Amino acid sequence: MTARSLMATAAALAAALALSGPAQANSLSGLIRDVPTVTQPNARVAARSINLPYHGGPVLQSNRSHPIFWEPAGSGLTFEPGYESLIETFLIDVAADSHKTTNVYSLSGQYHDADGPAAYDSTYGGATVATDPLPGNGCTEPPTGPGWTVCLTDAQLEAEIQHVIAAEHLPTSSRDVYFLITPNGLGSCTDADSSSCALGGSVSGYCGYHSETDAGVLYAIIPYNAVPGHCLSTNPRPNSSPADPTISTISHEHNEMVTDPDGDAWTDAQGNEDGDLCLMQFGSNLGGSGLTAWNESIHGGHFFLQEEWSNADSGCKPRARPDSLWFALARQRPLGRLVSLSAHGSAPQGRLIGFQWFFGDGRMGFGRRVSHTFKLPGSYRVLVRAIDSWGNWAFAGRTIVIRRS
Repeated sequence: MTARSLMATAAALAAALALSGPAQANSLSGLIRDVPTVTQPNARVAARSINLPYHGGPVLQSNRSHPIFWEPAGSGLTFEPGYESLIETFLIDVAADSHKTTNVYSLSGQYHDADGPAAYDSTYGGATVATDPLPGNGCTEPPTGPGWTVCLTDAQLEAEIQHVIAAEHLPTSSRDVYFLITPNGLGSCTDADSSSCALGGSVSGYCGYHSETDAGVLYAIIPYNAVPGHCLSTNPRPNSSPADPTISTISHEHNEMVTDPDGDAWTDAQGNEDGDLCLMQFGSNLGGSGLTAWNESIHGGHFFLQEEWSNADSGCKPRARPDSLWFALARQRPLGRLVSLSAHGSAPQGRLIGFQWFFGDGRMGFGRRVSHTFKLPGSYRVLVRAIDSWGNWAFAGRTIVIRRS
């Protein structure tokens, strides 16, 4: 067995993991360092002289998420009531708010490849509950971990993902991303000899990571994070669920799989990706207080998520700044049914690159300036949607009354 080359979330973690051995064909990326509960969130990020550089690799212009919840038959390892449904709700909400600038996912579009931005364009592919029995232990959790007796290597976890995909005939396009979510008691390590294990301590332990199979299927391993003393597990839980800290890990890995799926797109010399640089940055709360505070509202759901690095701001941010948009109306002749419309606006972190019009009569138009003839008199709600260079949308609308000539 060979060891894996790891791109870590901090230089110290990278150095520790480098001791594991020579590189393997595929790498584990974006390991979320096991930050102890006692660590103060929002600790100051070290000053950076440069942003994340681009290395030429691909990003995902769109993505479809698939959680796999593994409850191995005969193991007694299960999820608490509501754990799985809350994670599903989160991913459904993320998909529903695609292209909006209201949450942290909207920052991803600033990272791009030759085909375009890593746009906030998510869909939800549905969940799978796997009950395959456990294989034999492939590793041993270190004493700094939670004391779990079950321990599987990344190779064993990857084999389970591949088995589920094949058994359930799940899609494996370049836009499909999988999350293997494991219950309390199921530990993992990067390999049999590695000292880097799930919840294995702040130096070489992790709360999650992402990688890909030899066939190119993107996946993330999401251990159970709600263990006292690990993974900032005492952060606010706006949904009063042990899944709350896990959801922040999912957000971290999801954003990194979109902006740096192969580990060769947007990453620094230490292997940091956009989520790694903001591991303890949570920004200001939007509502709630104490243990029920929340800092992100996504499709009406309340979540407590870490921020993501923004090259455009040279810092950690909770969301993109919204675009401005409005439009002017001119009649071609008094009381006529032919109208001319012109859109105006700006994108504070990019530029507006496209406009789509919805005239309220079932027809559409494209371009900053359009003309349209309404066939019948009546009131029409006209809407224009602008798309910016990050793939985010802005809307403006008004009611136009067309009278009889």
